[in-house]
Amino acid sequence: MRKLLSATAVTLVMVAAEPSLAQQSAAIANPANAYREMKDDNVMVPSLKRTVGQLDDMDVLGPDGKKIGEVEEVLMDASGQPVAVVVDVEHGVGIGDKEVIVGLDQLRDDGRSLTTALSNAQLGTLPIWDD
Repeated sequence: MRKLLSATAVTLVMVAAEPSLAQQSAAIANPANAYREMKDDNVMVPSLKRTVGQLDDMDVLGPDGKKIGEVEEVLMDASGQPVAVVVDVEHGVGIGDKEVIVGLDQLRDDGRSLTTALSNAQLGTLPIWDD
């Protein structure tokens, strides 16, 4: 019984410590099959109050305000709703050059660029977009 309680407590602490990463992982469980590129640049992405075309090539900044990459694609789910972006992560971030999928719930528009609270380590665990 004590082992079960200890395991439950550890799990709760881990989930509480990284809620945004847990939500991110759940939202993009199987990105290769779940998402498609949005081709229409005029589609509005409501959560960011910008069109697909306006988001293209927009800088993405990390929690320290430094550029981590830029938006390459806006992705939609099976119902045609925008749900994520592909961020081309720069080499200097420390996870190598790769394109990762970032859920829209992990991004904020500061008026000039997009920001995320995801750390470099968290970015390194995100699914890779391989188009």
